[in-house]
Amino acid sequence: MAPAGPAAADPPAPTGGATHCQVNVICTGIGQPGSTPTAPAGGGTGGGGGGPQICSWNGLPLACNDPVRGWFSSSDGCYYRAITPPPAAGDARWKGNDPAKGALYNRTCVFSDGSQGAPEEVYLTQSPIPQPPDPKKMAYEIKAETVFDPPVLGVAPKNDPVVGGNVWLWLADPKTPRPEPLTRDGLTVALKPRLASVKWTFGDGTSVTCKGAAAAGTPYGPEYGGAPSPTCGHVFRTGSGTKRGGVFTGSVEAVWMNDVTVSDGTRVDPIEVRVNVQNVGFRVAEVQVLN
Repeated sequence: MAPAGPAAADPPAPTGGATHCQVNVICTGIGQPGSTPTAPAGGGTGGGGGGPQICSWNGLPLACNDPVRGWFSSSDGCYYRAITPPPAAGDARWKGNDPAKGALYNRTCVFSDGSQGAPEEVYLTQSPIPQPPDPKKMAYEIKAETVFDPPVLGVAPKNDPVVGGNVWLWLADPKTPRPEPLTRDGLTVALKPRLASVKWTFGDGTSVTCKGAAAAGTPYGPEYGGAPSPTCGHVFRTGSGTKRGGVFTGSVEAVWMNDVTVSDGTRVDPIEVRVNVQNVGFRVAEVQVLN
């Protein structure tokens, strides 16, 4: 079972049998789709390098970026960390200042002997430090450089399924990507992909979405007999004989969520990537009863 090669105007050409998994038919085993994943949004060069930057104050070496204190300003010897999310307008923490014209920072100053004072909250109309790297932008750069391959689809039973029979659906190899972390100006951002869901659309007006731990499904084995899949399955209610070529034409969409980790503790929402396999055929037979 795989994306078909015929023109879009033609239906998939089923041939049946486990030895023909490369064609759009339902069969036991796996077939390698040939479609490509949805193009990632935005650009980016990825990569990047450089270890932690070192600043100095009164002859003391200091990290330019600290995961707790924030970014160091050589103009006054203090670390600044923007307060995110900022308080709502009208909050007493603004002390009457206009949120639209400035921002709140936690400021931690370093003394000449290397000790540091207690953090204090200050309002500033201009950033006290050069513009630091944007961790969200860096995360999207990593995503743009990461390849999410189309899934390898697995379907059972071996012969054409029948109306009312259990069909098993799984990904034979989810191929979890391993994105390279990106470091810039002492800030490191990493992505960790996880398969969140797989939606099987069957072309008969129905679909099944398998989520979380069940997203990849369970590979079928002869020992399971006619039992339903414990994780991801389907039951066809109508046959495909009236469709062109006798085949339902569907699709499969795998959704990856990429959890973002930032070395300074900044929170970035997970990034979604959708990988689609189009023109997947399902040939479903009606049960014939002879009297």
